[in-house]
Formats: sequence, C-alpha cells, structure tokens
Amino acid sequence: MSEKYISVEELNVYYQGHELLKDVNVNIPEKRIVCIIGPSGSGKTMLLRCFNRFIDLNEELSFSGRILMDGVNILDKSVDVIKLRASVGMISQKPYPLPMSIYDNVAYGPRLHGEGDKSRLDHTVKESLNQAALWDEVKDRLNEPATKLSIGQQQRLCLARVLAVKPKILLCDEATSALDPVSSHKIEQQILKLSKEYTIIMSTHNIHQAKRLADYVIYVYLGSLIEHGPAKEIFKNPKHERTQAYLKGEYYEEYTVDREVDLREFGEPVNYMKTKEALDNMQVGQVLRLIVNTREALKDIPKGLETEGQKIIHRKTLNKKDWEIVVRKLE
Repeated sequence: MSEKYISVEELNVYYQGHELLKDVNVNIPEKRIVCIIGPSGSGKTMLLRCFNRFIDLNEELSFSGRILMDGVNILDKSVDVIKLRASVGMISQKPYPLPMSIYDNVAYGPRLHGEGDKSRLDHTVKESLNQAALWDEVKDRLNEPATKLSIGQQQRLCLARVLAVKPKILLCDEATSALDPVSSHKIEQQILKLSKEYTIIMSTHNIHQAKRLADYVIYVYLGSLIEHGPAKEIFKNPKHERTQAYLKGEYYEEYTVDREVDLREFGEPVNYMKTKEALDNMQVGQVLRLIVNTREALKDIPKGLETEGQKIIHRKTLNKKDWEIVVRKLE
C-alpha cells in the first residue's frame, strides 16, 4: 500500500463546547479507497467534512489539531479554502444538480476558475461525463435541464461536476444511500475505476459496500477513532471489541470491570461456586470478569448465570488456552 498521503494529527471538533471528534490520529494512503464506517451519529460525515473545510460553514463549530496534505496543514487559517475545495471534491448523500443545463452543470466549476475557451470546455465536459459513466446517456441532450435526469443520473452528474475541476481527492458522503441498486452499482464501479487516479475517502454505513470497495478502513464510534488499517485485516481480524460487535451487527455494551476472578485453578463445580460467591458480594449493575481454561466452563458458566437472571456481556478468546467471560449482575 502507498505511503501516507494525508496525515490527521490530534484532530478535535467541537460544537458549543461539546466534543464531536476526539483526538483523531490516522494516516491515509494515496490513490486508494478509504472507507469511514460506523453507526449513525458516530462522526463519519464530520470527519469527512474536515478534509475540505466544510466545517467552516458552521460558525458554531471549532476545531484543533492538524490535517497534513502533501505536508501542508489544511486547517491553518492561512490556507486558501477555495483552492483547497477545488483539489478536494465532494459528493453528498443526495444529488444537488444546479438549476441549469447538463452541460452547464459540468462546465460550472471550470468557468468559475477562469476557463472560457469553448473547445476546452467541450473537452472537459465530455471527459468528465465519460469518467462518471454518463456521457452515452446524455450526449444528445446536453442542453436539457439537469433536473430532468433520474436521481441516479443526477448523482453521476454531480460526480462529473466534481471531476471537471481536476481534484486530487474525492470525498463521498454516503453517496449511494439514496439510490436504487442499479444506480448504486454504477457509482461503485466508477469509484473503483477512479481510485487509480484519485484518493477516494468515503463514508458508508453499508458494511457490504465497504467490503466490496475499501482498500483501507477507518472505524469511528461516538466521535472516537476506534480502529483503522488495511481493509482485509479489519474485516478478517478486527482487534477491538467495538469493531467486532459492529461488523457482526451486534450492540456493544460499554462497561468497566469491577471485579476479576481467575477460575483456571478450579474445576467443576468449584468454579461455579466461586463465581456465585463473587457475585453475591457485588452490587447490582457491577461487572465481573472471569478467566477460564476449559471449553466446558466457557459454555456452562454463562448458561447457569443467565438462568439465574444475570447478563453475559460477552465471551472471548484470550489465547490458545484461556477464555474470558464478562457478566453484569442484575439480580
């Protein structure tokens, strides 16, 4: 995988004093598809909007830390935000075609940046629509209003509009979530092709989509970066319990261990008696961590505890010989 291209260092974002992103540190490789995953409200879109300084559009947001692109801190006040957004294009969740023709939508950015030559504009429009897999569908109707296009075509038009200004980075914020399956597939196919030329950072709540597209994965949860790394490693062997639960579609329960009991030196039924003894001396709501070294204990102890009204938070492997059982006392 390519060496880092974007480096996020100690990034924090605040809204009226409330922390939305917390100490985010991650390096992003060049010309790869990077998927930011996590449940709704986790901070995916907020992180994405830091890369093109869209967070500046809300005066109640403040931030600290650095985002280095080619060694330049784009969060520095001296950075020309207009130039930054030309090099970091963004496709939103819903398409927003401009109230003008298909041609003028794509030509809008180049014109804004000073391009006035008709032949060069024609070339840019055709090239960009081709890159968005839309040219063959609209080449005979370029002067028609963009709003007459289907939703899927409008999203690809928005992609062409971004590509027309020759960005280095593409941001995709849930870019297919409002589309039908066929249109989503077309967008995905173009994203795969474009990753050979562009660094693509996309947020998605669709794990299957991330598995299809991602070279690198960033998992965020409640504003914190929990885990990141090459997609194959994250999906095959996630290291953090929160990541494991999210990928399985399970709820991750936050907890703090109040007491720990090592049952490896005991056998049945003593290990269960030791567990009961520990729980009897704990308050309702507290958490007990058990360490066992037999599969029978891993199976039987949780079954017995659940029968008695206790809650098993999780069971997991510690190593080849030992397992962990975490239980919350409810009764």
